[in-house]
Amino acid sequence: MSSTAIDPIIFSEVSELMEDSLPIFIETYIKNTHKLLGELEQAIPAEDADNIFNNAHQLKGGSGSIGAMQVFRIAKQMEDIIKDGSREAELGSLFSELKVAYLDAESELKALL
Repeated sequence: MSSTAIDPIIFSEVSELMEDSLPIFIETYIKNTHKLLGELEQAIPAEDADNIFNNAHQLKGGSGSIGAMQVFRIAKQMEDIIKDGSREAELGSLFSELKVAYLDAESELKALL
């Protein structure tokens, strides 16, 4: 698999591990990520640090598990910003980057179904 949004090594390991359940795993990731992005979209303008942190943390974990490493990195940055409490103004632009990275990952994952 030649991929930019999905790490081929991680995805290969997941594929071997999940075997026939891989399509369900992908569909679950997509469904959960849509929910998490919606939560973040509401939490960021509301400056709801707990919800931003929790949703970014969940997004980071799921994305790392499936190999969506750009999504993973951006979610981690968001998580770190909330931990630091120092650059919260960056969250809006990071969220825009996150949506683009996720759409790329989703497109590649759907092509694998």
